[in-house]
Amino acid sequence: MTHSVQDAARTTRIDPNLTLGEVALTVRNLDRTVQFYTHFLGLVLLARDATRAVLGTADGHPLVTLRHDPNAFKAPSNATGLYHLAIAFPTRPDLARWLKYVAELGLQLGQSDHLTHEAFYFDDPEGNGIEIYVDWPQEQWPFKDGKFTADAATRKAIDIPDLLGTLSATDAGWKGAPNGTRMGHVHLKMSDPVQTRRFYEAVLGFDIGFDDMGAVFAGAGGYHHHVGNNAWHSRGGRKAPQGALGLRHYVIELSNQTELDAVTTRLTNAGIPVHETSAGRVTQDPSGNQVLLRAAKSTAESALATLELTTA
Repeated sequence: MTHSVQDAARTTRIDPNLTLGEVALTVRNLDRTVQFYTHFLGLVLLARDATRAVLGTADGHPLVTLRHDPNAFKAPSNATGLYHLAIAFPTRPDLARWLKYVAELGLQLGQSDHLTHEAFYFDDPEGNGIEIYVDWPQEQWPFKDGKFTADAATRKAIDIPDLLGTLSATDAGWKGAPNGTRMGHVHLKMSDPVQTRRFYEAVLGFDIGFDDMGAVFAGAGGYHHHVGNNAWHSRGGRKAPQGALGLRHYVIELSNQTELDAVTTRLTNAGIPVHETSAGRVTQDPSGNQVLLRAAKSTAESALATLELTTA
């Protein structure tokens, strides 16, 4: 990457109002995986055919899409791809309701208070990592000048009694993922931290809030991170072969066509291929993780269509 591209990135930032769309996965058992996301996460099945499924919120916002491949195989342990997808609930009581619900179901969870957000971790039946979280108020985040402070990597346990204490004695309980639930961030496995930082900062135009301990966190508009990357198990690894289980692509939703064109121009100027498709513009990060760029919010129909994209 040339210095001119890096210099331009210092003044050219990605759309601060971007959102993340759906995360698309290849799965072996479509029925079982659909049931998991509806039963344990409370997502709604928005669209379905013999080989594809779109899951999201009741108001029609897609979050996870599934493409059935009965012959899909597990990727090598050091392959790049998905570390976890991270679904954010609107409020702490929403997270508390969900926690009570899945505890009664016996779902085994990891957990951490990251000081920016409270998060619970688990895997779906196909081995895809999932994070469910809620943000702390932004003024509490351990940020200084747009960067995580030195102690931001410190993890502490979630205060479960305090979290559950946000519910009243007459609370109606979990009724499924509420409207306003969103794909808060996606966390990927990368092969090269230096190249990954250059891609997300100097080309796409994200702000890098954290780059240490084999992890690079990229965010827009002051958010703690929209895209996380780590090389903890994948440093020097390659993208999983075509036909593997796991990540197909994730979606970045930009505010308008002007923003999409600006990002496309930066990618092209950096010599990174961008492919025009009916579903949006497709590119890859340096680790081979596929990104779909779109100038509109995803719908059930558009999310279903993206599942026909061939993973490169």
